[in-house]
Amino acid sequence: MGPRHIEPRLYFMIRFQIFGFPVGVHWAFWLITALLGGAADATSPDGLKRVLIWVAVAFVSILWHELGHAFVMRHFGDRRTSILLYGGGGLASGSAFRTRREQILISFAGPAAGLALGGLVFWIDAAFPMNSPYARLIVRDLLWINIAWSLVNLLPIIPLDGGRISEAALAHRGRRALQISLFCAVAVALYAFTQWGSIFIGLMFAAMAVDNWRTMNGQAPTGWMGH
Repeated sequence: MGPRHIEPRLYFMIRFQIFGFPVGVHWAFWLITALLGGAADATSPDGLKRVLIWVAVAFVSILWHELGHAFVMRHFGDRRTSILLYGGGGLASGSAFRTRREQILISFAGPAAGLALGGLVFWIDAAFPMNSPYARLIVRDLLWINIAWSLVNLLPIIPLDGGRISEAALAHRGRRALQISLFCAVAVALYAFTQWGSIFIGLMFAAMAVDNWRTMNGQAPTGWMGH
């Protein structure tokens, strides 16, 4: 997700540094990611391995995405950038004021990093195909998270990166970014429920729509994504 300055009340975190950026990983990140990977249905050793591969790939990919944000934030002079991975995904937060141009570039940097990694994986897989079923699974998960989800993340839905880009680009148009975000979030939620058959993704975008609606009406967001 996009870079924002928040102070989430999260505990029981793994903490480390990478490239000088403090990183925190909340326990809910592992739980939600495992559930998304099918942990509830993993009743065999093979199923457990598949879930563990998914969790590892998601961890590396989401951290890579947030590093994309963080490096551009550092480029624009922010020396207090940190990264958090939590139940709703991940975010890079800092302390510096952002111009509209800087916010757009910072927000775009995360999906761009993911698309670049996905493109590299696609090229390596095409040039050096691997036949191991677990290697194929790693490639599939890397492509899904870094290409498919990066493209979804560019939709103009707040708080996705595309929503932050829209928000910055339309800052002079009042509530227009929120109106666009609400419409898109409702459309994706309905599509997820009716076409994908994905209750989790449908609920996720429905929750975004609710937060957008509350913000438009002067109410505090629900806080489901760390607001």
